[in-house]
Amino acid sequence: MGRFILVNLGLLVVAFSLRGSEACCPCGWSSYDKYCYKVFDKRKNWDDAERFCMEQGKGGHLAALGSLEEGKFVGKLAFKKLKEHPTYVWIGLRAQGQGQQCSSRWSDGSRILYENWHPLQSKKCIALSKWTEYLKWYNHICDFTLPFICKFLAEPDDPE
Repeated sequence: MGRFILVNLGLLVVAFSLRGSEACCPCGWSSYDKYCYKVFDKRKNWDDAERFCMEQGKGGHLAALGSLEEGKFVGKLAFKKLKEHPTYVWIGLRAQGQGQQCSSRWSDGSRILYENWHPLQSKKCIALSKWTEYLKWYNHICDFTLPFICKFLAEPDDPE
């Protein structure tokens, strides 16, 4: 009986020590690597989608994709949410300036460290496509209304 109590007490201590390391996202949002993500199936143009994401949370923007792994995570979220609707979904990248060259930064200001362009795409406002399981980057006219993916930095589970 004493050993049982000691083991349970040890497990309880480990559980509480790990609790603070998890990211905490609002209900309906998914977490990945300290960030919260949500696919919105309401349609907005790129600028309106970016504004909407900025209103959702501290530092919120259209999703910046920093790695293939993050791209796969976001692709699965989009595929699950939008499975009934073959479509595109906005992410946080667009062309800037007179030459309409693609920015070297995401809408959240972070540098582009990973790219996954579909072949033969010029670079305007960037969307993911269901036909590539939301993995490849496609250009789209920025005024088109599409579903979109928001991302913001999660709050620590235990903000002490």
